[in-house]
Amino acid sequence: MDSLLRSIPDAWGPKHRAGGLAVTRTRTGPNEIALTPSAHMALVMLTPQPNREVALGSDRRRIGLAPVGALEVVPAGADLFARWVTEKENVLFILDDERLADLAIAEFDTANFALEPPKVGTIDKTALMLARMVREEFARGEAASALCLDSLVILVSTHLLRTRSSLAPRREVFVGGLPPRALRAVLDHIKDHLAESLSVADLAWVAGLSPGHFLRAFRTTVGQAPHQYVLDQRLMRAERLIATSGLPLKAVATAAGFCSNSHMTATMRRLRGRAPSDLRREAGRD
Repeated sequence: MDSLLRSIPDAWGPKHRAGGLAVTRTRTGPNEIALTPSAHMALVMLTPQPNREVALGSDRRRIGLAPVGALEVVPAGADLFARWVTEKENVLFILDDERLADLAIAEFDTANFALEPPKVGTIDKTALMLARMVREEFARGEAASALCLDSLVILVSTHLLRTRSSLAPRREVFVGGLPPRALRAVLDHIKDHLAESLSVADLAWVAGLSPGHFLRAFRTTVGQAPHQYVLDQRLMRAERLIATSGLPLKAVATAAGFCSNSHMTATMRRLRGRAPSDLRREAGRD
């Protein structure tokens, strides 16, 4: 499990490990991976992933929409290939087999279980709620509570045993709103025009829907209102530019679509718990 956790670049996000369980919140651009994990993995999407390509335990690759809240479960020892074509944010839980067996004994009085991966795009609302709580705790930075993170990982582990294992299987449910092609067009439009003013009417036109229908469909698929998603994308672009470029903060704010450096700073403090200057100092670019 330690080697698996170390294989995730530190630049992708914070990590926490305790007692055979680990969790990391990652943000990274388009990429692909191929690995055979030594521990069980559970991935919860915090941003939508259109055209996500996954192969698990075989050479057959499946392509589909992974909305916000989509859960992917990878049993230890299963060959995994995954490719994503848009920048993504997710929470990854890493679960040692012995630790998970201990939890199974406590819950079901047996250590014999098999995790049952859901189909690509399967939304798990409970896992999403817990993943968002993990993200919020990590956002506290040095003030993050190890006890809180430990508890959240245990809750997720128990939830997986109850709902995504041979001990208590349940029917999968897929919930969507925007068709994959419309979602892809809208997300591309947001990415290409992030530094500009973006209105609901414009985005609805790109999706080919009325503004009211678009708002409902976007929230269903993405898990956020359009303005919340756009703001999060602007913060992600600002964070990337601050950490990887020498651009003045005023230029970063403009490139990320903020009206001023002070607006970017106030928003980052409120939603990320740190200022642009903190991030630049951490990246060694101050």
